[in-house]
Amino acid sequence: MTFEEQFKLKTNPFRVTPATSEEEIVWAGFPEIKSRFEKRIKRSIKLANSSLILNWGEYGSGKTHAARYFNKTSILSSLCGDHSIPYSIVLTLPKGKDPVFSIFTNIVDKVNLIELRESIKDKDFDVNKVIDSYGDNIQIQSVLKAIFNKDVDPNELKKFLYGNISNTELKKLSTFGILRKFSGDSDYTKFISGLFTCLSFDKKLHSSVILWIDEFEDIAVLSNSNIDKTNNFLREIMDNTPNNLLVFINLTQSALIGVEDLGEFLYESVRSRIKERNNFDLPSAEAFENYLIDLLSEYRTEKTESPYFPFEKEVVLELIKDLENSSLRTFNDAFSILLELADMDEVSPINQKFLNENKAEIIWEKI
Repeated sequence: MTFEEQFKLKTNPFRVTPATSEEEIVWAGFPEIKSRFEKRIKRSIKLANSSLILNWGEYGSGKTHAARYFNKTSILSSLCGDHSIPYSIVLTLPKGKDPVFSIFTNIVDKVNLIELRESIKDKDFDVNKVIDSYGDNIQIQSVLKAIFNKDVDPNELKKFLYGNISNTELKKLSTFGILRKFSGDSDYTKFISGLFTCLSFDKKLHSSVILWIDEFEDIAVLSNSNIDKTNNFLREIMDNTPNNLLVFINLTQSALIGVEDLGEFLYESVRSRIKERNNFDLPSAEAFENYLIDLLSEYRTEKTESPYFPFEKEVVLELIKDLENSSLRTFNDAFSILLELADMDEVSPINQKFLNENKAEIIWEKI
């Protein structure tokens, strides 16, 4: 008997690690926090101001999943209405010795120059005029103009951005006003801000730019110098992109960083710009139950009499009680193991007897 025949599910829905492909990323339960994200993104689509949002919670509470879910093109399209779709980027906080350059590189990695140039063709605005009004750094302006100029070879331009261009190749770019390589965090930050400004100017190409920085708790392992650089980057990118930028910071409470430590890692110059804080609290029993029912329904191949199938309701309620004060990841892990064991032993529906026989393996940490 196949998994689908036995459990009426396409696959095991209780992911231990976040899904990466868009079709596998679904939202189940937790309507309140979902609504908060939807409202904030809709504001960024309709309003011109830029915002910084802090997402706070324990490890495995769903912050990374939220970033990936709201990065989906289909979800952003459903939220934008008659407005242009936001330009969304998800990246993790770099742990190396040069965090600003790493963030810059991660963003450049995600920019398809050919697609970007094509997308701007029929838009009713002069991008070079926008760039001329952005700051007073002629070098940055020249690079930004080259981004949208079809006469500039995209491969040579990418090599320039990555810092891998030779002096001979750089001379070719001098025709377009690019006379030197980028040097220092200021160049990287101003370029990113300028690019975001072009992408979202007057909401014509994109209604806003959404930047998710995941695993921000890793700032605790950086040197003091790199903590300074990371904070300066956040402050400057917000200051230099005053319109149409929405930045989410996913921060996990851990042994290295708690609420009382925020001031040590997020400076006042950054914290003062935070417009909202979303707390990913440990779920209640009711929240777990609603989440399970929603998640199962997303993966069903056919209708079942019980919304708990392939689990008996008593099994679900007991396991939820046993998992009190646990994270969503722990919950998923326990139900995933139970489902896999039932698959191996060809047990369906999963009953109380089977749970009792395997409970030590499923929630061994709490026994």
